[in-house]
Amino acid sequence: MNDVLFKDLFLGDENGGEKTVELVRPLLVAGEEVLFATKGLRDGAAFTTKRIIVVNRQGITGKKIEFASLPLKAITGFIIENSGTFDLDAELKIYGSGWNCAEMQFTKGFDVKKLADYLGQIL
Repeated sequence: MNDVLFKDLFLGDENGGEKTVELVRPLLVAGEEVLFATKGLRDGAAFTTKRIIVVNRQGITGKKIEFASLPLKAITGFIIENSGTFDLDAELKIYGSGWNCAEMQFTKGFDVKKLADYLGQIL
């Protein structure tokens, strides 16, 4: 398996997150709820009560979509870096059983505290 599941995947922020929710809604299982979602230019993520679903649009048109499911129970650790004065993004690295690391970027100003609270509750 690759060392990095996702490398620098840009997931934007919560503006437009409802579009990501609509894409992942058919994938939700009984009792699973989306707590918040993000959308970047092409990609996004839904943070649910059971997992993180990453939406990775591929190809020139973006019509081909890869959905990756990262179960919360498999997450073993995470690193969050907020956007600094000159940074354009915030970063998340999550480590898990079954994958080594997944690296994701969010838009400057994204609420990393909300993300830290979400991930902190499962560890």
